[in-house]
Amino acid sequence: MLLVVSFLYTGSWVLGHLMLGAVGEETRSAALEVYNAMAEKNESFGAAAILMERLFAIPQWYFLICAALDIISFAGLVMMWRLRKNGFHYYALAKLLLIAMPLLFLDRSFVGVGDMMMAVLFIAYYFFLLKNLGAFSSQSDYAGPSEPDADGAQEE
Repeated sequence: MLLVVSFLYTGSWVLGHLMLGAVGEETRSAALEVYNAMAEKNESFGAAAILMERLFAIPQWYFLICAALDIISFAGLVMMWRLRKNGFHYYALAKLLLIAMPLLFLDRSFVGVGDMMMAVLFIAYYFFLLKNLGAFSSQSDYAGPSEPDADGAQEE
């Protein structure tokens, strides 16, 4: 169930980051004008206008990189669905890089502590879940000590 929620959540972030990365300067300027006009008419839109100004101040390449990391995270979820440990590694690495993105490239006010906590909790949850399901067990030739036969002899 939680994996399905992760699919939906990550998929929505992929779409959101792709849309914000695809928006051109003309569209950004037009959207800011609309929000500022709405803020002049109604005070409740003032906060939204400020939020949009801050959001559109972020360069497009940032959103495109975030979208690429979200796609890697989504691919990791698909692999985890199939109980492949590589999926966990892709998911965890992409989520950790997504946590680091605002720390490295944006103002500290863009850092979401709740998002960081949720990402770390989901990584830990998926690690323990996949470990309990045996996805991290090695598929080597060594199978451990052999069981004795019916006559008590040990197999070589």
